[in-house]
Amino acid sequence: MRININLSDELKYQSEQKAKYLGVSLSAFVRLLLTREAGQMSELDQRLIQIEKDGFEKVDYQDFKADLQNMIKDADA
Repeated sequence: MRININLSDELKYQSEQKAKYLGVSLSAFVRLLLTREAGQMSELDQRLIQIEKDGFEKVDYQDFKADLQNMIKDADA
């Protein structure tokens, strides 16, 4: 289903910033809000809401990639 929503420039900007902070698209952020209001949230949606409340620690991409490679190497050993 496709829905068109009109937003003021300010609300659009605020919504885009909130979505960017959570690492999701604007449409995913809107779906998150709608599922929260409908009471049909998945575990992932619930975690995103928790991140919105508590914040999160940003991780450097190269450090994260190196950690993943080390975990894969350790799992194969």
